[in-house]
Amino acid sequence: MSRKRRRLSPVKRTVPKPRETSPPAAGLERGLWIVAVLLTSWSFGFSVLRGSDLWWHLAAGRLIWDSRRLPTVDPWSFTRAGQPWLHHEWLSDVLYQAWVRLFGLPSLAGWKWGVLAVTFLLLFLLLERLTHHPAASYLAVLLAMAVGAPFFDIRPHLYSLLGYVLMLALTLLPRQPSLVLAPLFLVWANLHGGFFFGLMALFLVLAIAVLVPGEGTDRLSLPRAAGLGLACVLASLLNPNGVAAFTYPLRYAFAAGSLFRRELGEWLPPSVPGGIRSPLYPAAIGIGLAAAVVLVAMGEWRRDRRRSFNALALSALTLAMSLRSRRFIPLFALSETLVVAPALASLLAALGRGRAFIPGKITARRIAALALPLLAATFAAVRLAPYPLSFSSFHALTGEASFPVETCDFMAANGLAGKIFASYAWGGYLELRAAERLRVYIDGRADTVYDDETYRRYLRVLRLKPGWRQVLDGSGADFLLWPVRGPLVNRVLATGGWRKLHEDLASVLLVRDGVPLPVELRPAPDSGYRELALGAGAMNTGQLDSAAAHLERALALAPYLAPACTNLALVQAMQGKTGEAAETDERCQRIFPDPEQRLPLDRNLASAR
Repeated sequence: MSRKRRRLSPVKRTVPKPRETSPPAAGLERGLWIVAVLLTSWSFGFSVLRGSDLWWHLAAGRLIWDSRRLPTVDPWSFTRAGQPWLHHEWLSDVLYQAWVRLFGLPSLAGWKWGVLAVTFLLLFLLLERLTHHPAASYLAVLLAMAVGAPFFDIRPHLYSLLGYVLMLALTLLPRQPSLVLAPLFLVWANLHGGFFFGLMALFLVLAIAVLVPGEGTDRLSLPRAAGLGLACVLASLLNPNGVAAFTYPLRYAFAAGSLFRRELGEWLPPSVPGGIRSPLYPAAIGIGLAAAVVLVAMGEWRRDRRRSFNALALSALTLAMSLRSRRFIPLFALSETLVVAPALASLLAALGRGRAFIPGKITARRIAALALPLLAATFAAVRLAPYPLSFSSFHALTGEASFPVETCDFMAANGLAGKIFASYAWGGYLELRAAERLRVYIDGRADTVYDDETYRRYLRVLRLKPGWRQVLDGSGADFLLWPVRGPLVNRVLATGGWRKLHEDLASVLLVRDGVPLPVELRPAPDSGYRELALGAGAMNTGQLDSAAAHLERALALAPYLAPACTNLALVQAMQGKTGEAAETDERCQRIFPDPEQRLPLDRNLASAR
C-alpha cells in the first residue's frame, strides 16, 4: 500500500514592510553633504567663552613636557602646595603642548574646529548609515550643533564628544560591537573624565544588545557582552590615577553638598540663572519628545527595536544628566539625534512617497538630491561669512583681552615674585605666564586640588562677606590681582595696608605694604595690550585725542585686538566723528563680530543722531 507524502505548507511570517527611503547617496551627492557638514560645524565653532581652564591645561602640558613626568601633587598654589592633584586630563595637556609647539598658540582655534568637524562628520555618517536619508541626518546634526554650540570651548571636554560618537559608531553599526572599543577607552580615560559617562552609555547599549533583537544584527551573548564591558573597564584603569579616575566623577556627581558643585556655573542645572546657557535647549527637549512620538505613531520603532531602544534609552539618560547639570547638554544634543534623524527620515519619506525616480532622466528628485546639500553648504557659508577664518580668531574665542595680559607683562618686566591672591578665573592664566615666580591662592582646577574650605574663603572675599578682610590679610598674599570693575579693589584701598601698583584694561594689581619691590619699576614692554590699556585710561579721563592715538597704535601692533577697535570707534563717536566711527565699526566686525561689544557704540551713535 503506497503511502502518500504530505507536503507541509511554509509557515507565513509577518515581516514589517520596509520603510520607503531615499536611494543611497551617490558619490557627488555624498561629497556635497560631507562638505556641508564640515562647513556647518565650522560655522558653529565661534562661541566666545572666557573660561579659565585652557590656560592651566597649557601650563600643565608645558610642565609635563619639560620635566618628562606626570605631576601628582600641586606645583602652583600656596594654599595647597604639595597636596594631591587628580590630574585626569594629562594626555590632553600633552597634546595641547605638542600642538602649540608645532603650530603656535593661536592655532588652538584650528584644533577646536578640527575636533568639532571630525565629531559631527562621524555623527552624520553614522546617522546616514542608520537612516539612509542624508537630509534627515544633516538636519538632526544641525540641531545638535546649534544646541551644543554655547559649550564648544577650547577644552578637553571636546574629546568626550568625539569619544561618545566613536563609541556609538562602534556599537550601533556592526553586527556585533567592535573590539576596538577597548583601545578607544584606553585613550579616552587619559584625555578626559567624560570616559566614565562613555562606560555608562556602553553598558546600556550592551544590555540592550543582549536583551533586544535587531534588524540585520546578531543578538549579543551575555558572556561576550560581559567580556567586552570588562575589557573596556580594564583599559580605562590604565591611567595614572587608577581607580580614583572612576571614583572622582561618581563622588562629584552625587556630592550634592560640595561647594564646587553648588557654585561653579557649568555644574548648575539649566533652570538656575547664570553660567553658560543654551537658548535652544528647551526647544531641543520638545523636538526630541515629538520625534519619539513620531517613531511610535508611524511604527518605525518596530522595524529595528534594538536601535530604537538604544536611541530612546541614551536620549533619556543624557536628558536626565543635562537637567541635573548644564555641562551635559552637548551630550544630550548628540544622543537625541538618534531619535530625531529616523523620525525626520520617516516624515520626509512619507511626504515624498509616490514621486518615482525615473532612470536615465534628470528628474526633480535628482535635482533636489543635489540641491539640498548645496543649500546646506550655502547656509553654512552665510554663517561663516562674518567671521575671520584664520587662527587670529583664537584671541576673541578665548576672550583673551579679559585676562590680565598687560599686567602679567608688567610683573615679568620687573621680576615680581611671591604669593598672589587673584580672581579664580585668572589663576590658570598666571600659572601659564608666571608659574616660576608667582604662586596663586586658587585656580580653575577646582576640587581636583582644592578643598571646600579654601574655596569658601575665596568666595567670602569675592562677595565681601563678613570676615573677608581677615581672609585676605591672613592668606599671606603679597599681591592682589583683581578685575578693574570689581568693588573689592576700592574697599581694600579704603581700609589701608595695600597700594595700587599697576592697572591695565582688565585688571588692577595691588601690593601689600612692606613687600620689597625693585627701586625703579619699569613699564611693560611695548605691545598692543599696553597701548590698549593706555588708550582706555586716556578715554576714561576724557583725553580723547590721546586715547585715539593709543588705540590706533594698539591695532597697528595687534590687528586682531578687537577691544582696541571697538574702543576706538567709541572714542570717535564721543568726538562727534560719526562717519569715522561707523567705518571703524565695520573694521571691528571684520576682526570679530561681537554684538555685546557694540552696545556702548550704538548708544553713542544714536545719541549723536
